[in-house]
Amino acid sequence: MLWKRIGLKDFEFPKVHDYKKDYIKIEGKFPKEVKINRISESENKYFDIEFSGVGDKFTSFAKKYYNAGIQLRLPRNTKIVEPVKLEFHMDENNPTLVDKNLIIAEEGSEVNIIMDYYSNEKIETLHNGLTVIYAKENATVNIIKIQRLGDSSQSFDSNIAYVEGNGKVNWISVELGSYISGSNYRTYLDGEASGSNLSSIYLGDGIRKMDLEYTMIHKGPRSISNIETKGVLKDNSKKVFRGNLDFKRGSRHSKGVEEEYVILLDPTVKSDSIPALLCDEDDVEGEHAASAGQIDENKLFYLMSRGLDERESKKLVVEASFRPIIDRIPYKYLQEIIFDEIERRLIDA
Repeated sequence: MLWKRIGLKDFEFPKVHDYKKDYIKIEGKFPKEVKINRISESENKYFDIEFSGVGDKFTSFAKKYYNAGIQLRLPRNTKIVEPVKLEFHMDENNPTLVDKNLIIAEEGSEVNIIMDYYSNEKIETLHNGLTVIYAKENATVNIIKIQRLGDSSQSFDSNIAYVEGNGKVNWISVELGSYISGSNYRTYLDGEASGSNLSSIYLGDGIRKMDLEYTMIHKGPRSISNIETKGVLKDNSKKVFRGNLDFKRGSRHSKGVEEEYVILLDPTVKSDSIPALLCDEDDVEGEHAASAGQIDENKLFYLMSRGLDERESKKLVVEASFRPIIDRIPYKYLQEIIFDEIERRLIDA
């Protein structure tokens, strides 16, 4: 049962008020054929899917009580150069965010979407999100999600994608904030030669609790998936990670890889990793791995011998672990935001 390892009990949603801030940010020239609006009830048919995400309670609530979100439609062969930005800044006047998002990318289209969630450290906020993506043939959807809410916040985020032939949905997930958080990504590789990459980093500090689940479901032949996760835990933080590769009948010649590596900075942290490989098809290739360990003492000694103190040395090792994934974010300002948050949590705390 979800949450049993991190102890979320008797959770009740607060009353949801309007989210008053303007969160859709578009830079540069935007093709007039592209339709991007705030989410509306007219799109509810696209959310009539069997998907529990971080839990039925959370996805059902998002479907019904959303107060923000977008519906984005990309016409055939339309490629947007500049990213679509969704900036959700939560504060005392906007403490509850329930965002429901729909992205439909028609054949041959391409888009980059940035979704950034942040709040003041002392404000108690709640985020509950649901994002649904439909990528048609030869379409590419790239999603960057950054969760850097304050330590008094809670965050629950559910994401699902359906990918047709030669389509791609690529996720980058950055989990750096909130007291308790859950994130769930599920991608259906429905078409032939469809693909998906999920690259994620997470950092747990203080008494933070995280529940992460990433799933790739191969249905089309020659489909390819990759899950790569890098994490760091310190203080008394807890994390459970579930990585799932599921090869359905008909997914012949498909390949899936999943791996997680977590650095344990303190003996008081708790890390559970549960990789799973399911297979109903013979001619497929699946690999999974999970590992956890402390920082190599020789590396630490070397850095400290060059004049750095212990915390600064650990920060460099952590950044080196995260950098291959952060470097995949093609926006320098976002990389700087992420590295600043990592430094704050590792050095300034």
